[in-house]
Amino acid sequence: MKIVKHSQLAVLSGILAFSLWSCSDDDNNDLQNLTIPSTYVSENYDLNVATEDQVITELGSLTSAVNAAEAAAPNAGISSIEYPATLASITEPNYKNLIDAWLTELVNAANSSEGFVNPGLGNTPDASSQGGLLGTRLLDEYGLELEQMIEKGSFGAALYNHALSVVNNIKMGEEGFTDSEAIDRLVEIHGTQPDFDVAEVTAAAKYSRRRSDLTSQTGFFFDIQTNLITAKAAMEAGSDFTSERDDALDEFLLNWEKSNFATVIFYCKSTIDQLNAAFQLADGEQRDIALGNAMHAYGEGVAFAHGLKRIPGKQITDSEIDFILSELKAVEGENPESYQFLNDTNLLQNLDGLIGYIQNIYNFTDAEVESFYVNNTP
Repeated sequence: MKIVKHSQLAVLSGILAFSLWSCSDDDNNDLQNLTIPSTYVSENYDLNVATEDQVITELGSLTSAVNAAEAAAPNAGISSIEYPATLASITEPNYKNLIDAWLTELVNAANSSEGFVNPGLGNTPDASSQGGLLGTRLLDEYGLELEQMIEKGSFGAALYNHALSVVNNIKMGEEGFTDSEAIDRLVEIHGTQPDFDVAEVTAAAKYSRRRSDLTSQTGFFFDIQTNLITAKAAMEAGSDFTSERDDALDEFLLNWEKSNFATVIFYCKSTIDQLNAAFQLADGEQRDIALGNAMHAYGEGVAFAHGLKRIPGKQITDSEIDFILSELKAVEGENPESYQFLNDTNLLQNLDGLIGYIQNIYNFTDAEVESFYVNNTP
């Protein structure tokens, strides 16, 4: 056996230490060499985002159609509402099937000559009922506002789902996703533009903005802006920055997801407040309007939660989403029991409990949760 003297070991150790230090130093220099601009710049934005622009436009048209059906009720006389093809093609398949069914049900509710019939405590809706207006809100016979399930649920099941596909294509180096122009697609599908003007947003970006502090420019909207600027810069800097690119893309998806469930928190609180206020009113038109508005907020909460079910790679699990839907009396695959919130004040505890439940999933601070109760607009 060859024996290495202490002096030789010292020399070898020094060489190894120098080598490790040199590698580490180079890596740090690489990180320091990634220049992240303060603004997002794209030379061919409109061309790059043609598909995403089509999706956003189609979702806007679909939302306008279901809003028009609500405005025309009762006896709307509508034959059908078209589900736009491009939007449908990028929607998670199970949710797409649900939207197909909900569109038919919504048309039936709008065409009904009756208003929404509350079955009362301990009762179930009449099987022959089609739903109708409660105040100014169009509900199905179970008390769920399908307009929200179609629009707000699509923010997750279609828009986020498409964003995830784009991210995966970028990471895998698929054709058409190998340069920084692919990041433009993520800007558009979130509902923003390259200037990230908080006054000019649509779709999911409206809600990441509402959950952000516009004065200090902090929160999900601004984090998403930073994520996308960073990802674009990393792609433009070359293959040495693949990990930085991927980290920024993962953070983009997580911040979108967090803003989505922060919005569920908002609507749980809003539903509690609006139902409590409505219950203080005497029977009549104003009470019906207040109750309808409360169920509108409730429906938004259900939709934002349901829309991300079955989307892979997210932090929240499908079983946790199922629990949320169960507490909201809107279990997937069963007739919802949303009407119970109009009759059983004890169910307000479900909404309050969900706030803490979601807070724990994402480790939101108490201060963050409190901030989510505010709709921040320019």
